[in-house]
Amino acid sequence: MNNLHADLAAETPGVAKAASTMPKAVAIIGGLLWLFLASPTVVESDAYRYAAALLSLIALYYYMRAPVRPRTDWIGWLCMGWAFYVMARFGINYWLTPQHDIGASDWLYAFPFFFPIMGVAFLIYEELMEKIVAAYFAMALIMLIATQHFREVFAGETIRPLIMNNQIHGAVACGMIVIFTLFWLLHYLTEKSGDRRIARFAYIVSPFIFALCFIAIYGAKSKGVWLALGITLPLMALITLTYLRMKSGIIAIVAVAALLIAGVYGVRHNLDKTAGPTVSAALAMVENVTGGHDLGGVVSSTISSTNTPVSMDERLQLWSNSWEVFSSAPVFGWGSKWLERWAETRYSHIQYTLLHNGYLEILVRYGLFGAVVMAFMLGVFIRAVWRARKAGIIPRAAWHAYIVCIFFFSLTLLSNSNNRLAIGEGFAFASSAFACWCHMRTKGEYLAASKPVLQSATSSA
Repeated sequence: MNNLHADLAAETPGVAKAASTMPKAVAIIGGLLWLFLASPTVVESDAYRYAAALLSLIALYYYMRAPVRPRTDWIGWLCMGWAFYVMARFGINYWLTPQHDIGASDWLYAFPFFFPIMGVAFLIYEELMEKIVAAYFAMALIMLIATQHFREVFAGETIRPLIMNNQIHGAVACGMIVIFTLFWLLHYLTEKSGDRRIARFAYIVSPFIFALCFIAIYGAKSKGVWLALGITLPLMALITLTYLRMKSGIIAIVAVAALLIAGVYGVRHNLDKTAGPTVSAALAMVENVTGGHDLGGVVSSTISSTNTPVSMDERLQLWSNSWEVFSSAPVFGWGSKWLERWAETRYSHIQYTLLHNGYLEILVRYGLFGAVVMAFMLGVFIRAVWRARKAGIIPRAAWHAYIVCIFFFSLTLLSNSNNRLAIGEGFAFASSAFACWCHMRTKGEYLAASKPVLQSATSSA
């Protein structure tokens, strides 16, 4: 990373960073733990939770030992305060309800408690991050190759990319990998400050990652991811132009666009078979709403229509139920009691409790209050990363990867509850740790392994 900001630990006499005294075994273990934290983008498991817990313990150990350490300011207290609110409400509902309501994955919203200490973990391992990131892309490429389904994809079958519970999760993961890979490659194409061995590695593996991810995204047949990526790709193209010379940038973008268009044209019949009925039903809904019909009535008629695809029908039922639950407690939501209220909704017979919309997941539990707090928290993190970029602490590619991936992920939440899945939780841990680290580095904070040596000034006649 480009660190043009003042390094106070280096400038203060007699001070060594805590990271510089770290045993080699701890450094290796920590690097592996960061890879496990990012692993939900290639393997859907709970390994990231254990990795986050262990990284937090390592960070807490060095934090408590450091004679000079970052202060917990209002951002840290905001994260931990929200977590205490979530857990207190969860505990009250659990003890006061006869059936001991626990909701469905409600306690996961207390994870922000760990964000500040994860930022300290990032601070400890910051000097290794370039190698850890390179190792991540090596891991992603190996997994993409090991789980490729070329025969099934080109036969028109639906495949499950990587090692995921379903194809939608795999498609989201591949979309995120595409974004990360693009800006990783652009960084080494335009910046000469990084490790040139890693740069050569990026030049070689990036095209293969792009190709494998796009094939997997097509094969997964996730309409929500197709739409999210279709909106995000033009944005990525515009940002790419700011990295490359205008002529070479336009040539590269036109070449990639031509390949994508040719690919889409080649599989147009399969695309129409997969997305056509959903697009037709959605357009019919829009026409009815703009024609003056009541939205609730339009949704009900679409659900009852035999022309509505099953996946769209089920999502509409889930969203209708969710809106009904949210509307009955719009300010603070239902907390972990929301499933009790869910049983009284119009389409309560539907078997799922995953709402297939990340924003409704928040609203039914914590209402507008929770949505505002979490949006504010996200805004604070984005501002911290932006300030770090402006201060020259991080390269612009890191900023663009961060903000574009958040944009893409926010689009996928419109049709799936990815924030409630391993991929969303892992992304929340990693991106928030990065943002907290940016905030600390912008303030010039560090962990010291020893106290500063005070030097007295002497004068001579």
